[in-house]
Amino acid sequence: MSNNFFSSDLHFFHKNIQSFCPNTRLGITVEEMNEILIERHNSVVRPQDTVYLLGDISFGTAEETKTVVQRLNGKKHLIYGNHDMVIRRDATIQELFDSVQDYKRVKIGKKQVMMSHFPMRSWEMRGHGSYHLYGHMHGKLEAEPYGLSMDVGIDARPGDMLPWEWEEINNILKEREIL
Repeated sequence: MSNNFFSSDLHFFHKNIQSFCPNTRLGITVEEMNEILIERHNSVVRPQDTVYLLGDISFGTAEETKTVVQRLNGKKHLIYGNHDMVIRRDATIQELFDSVQDYKRVKIGKKQVMMSHFPMRSWEMRGHGSYHLYGHMHGKLEAEPYGLSMDVGIDARPGDMLPWEWEEINNILKEREIL
């Protein structure tokens, strides 16, 4: 049986992300942070699991980005972020993903899940209980939850640099009010 995982804003090779997000990024150097991200990801995601990456994967070169994406376990689906230009321009990196798009809708069990890099105030089937998962905000909006939407980025977690598991997300969002 496979599991579903979600993450965003990994920011591999981003030299300043540790100073922007000091409470959630581990490692002294960017290289250490990269290795911790890969190790933490692979500690919970198995090759048969599905992973939705909601953008801003890497600030590295095409070759660096290709190398880290190849090392990540799971069947990977990319929802482009504003810092994914190297991936948008390189078909060989895109081929490492099971799908690449700007927006994605999936059904997990009976729940409709809408995903984008950016947070939305309104999304498809919002009034019918669908979930909206996003990144980009590095946990800064979670102080004021908005209906059934949630930041699934690395920096929205408590500093463990793990991807979000579906059950974690569902347990949080099922307690919130439908808007």
